[in-house]
Amino acid sequence: MTTEESRLYRLRQERVARVKRLLRRMPRRSNVHKYPVLKWFASAARKRSYLWSFRVRYMIPAFYAGCIITILPIYGIQLPLAVLFAFLLRANLPVLTSLQFITNPLTAVPIYFAAFQVGRVVMNLFGMETPQLNMHQLRFLLETFRDGEWGPNLRYMGTVWLLTCLGGIILGTFLGALLSGFYRLAAYEVVVFNKRIRELQKKRQESGSPPESES
Repeated sequence: MTTEESRLYRLRQERVARVKRLLRRMPRRSNVHKYPVLKWFASAARKRSYLWSFRVRYMIPAFYAGCIITILPIYGIQLPLAVLFAFLLRANLPVLTSLQFITNPLTAVPIYFAAFQVGRVVMNLFGMETPQLNMHQLRFLLETFRDGEWGPNLRYMGTVWLLTCLGGIILGTFLGALLSGFYRLAAYEVVVFNKRIRELQKKRQESGSPPESES
């Protein structure tokens, strides 16, 4: 093995190790039954290989669907909805479900607030009147929702929710496009990387030269 081959093999091993560390945090076919909600679908999920594939064709819908669902104001039903879309879209299940943890009790309010503002700006561009929502009004809405006093504010809450959904779809699509682009580049780099290793191996075998010692 030449020095260049050794260097490339070391780089590949380092990348594989990083990917394995990342995958440990995600549901896998072997442990999917241990996760809340996911355990309900464990038997069906194990039978479908595409749910566990990291090929581009299965990752792209996972990125788009995962990013859109996690930003939509549907906190509490995101995970089962993500599982459903993984089956419907034939998308990677670990990635699609892991993206749902972007929205959590600490991040939900700022994420939904940003989505509302995006939705409001878009509708204003089309000349439609939309309600404003500052932090005081947001706190009022959360307290109203918590106390169940929806009646007098139902129309206002419905408008805010729809604008937040619109903004969530826009932001989720944008984030999904970014992740998909990065993943496509990474996948292409892996193809080029492996091709380079095969070329070096073929060249060494054809030359019949003895392996170079590593310095």
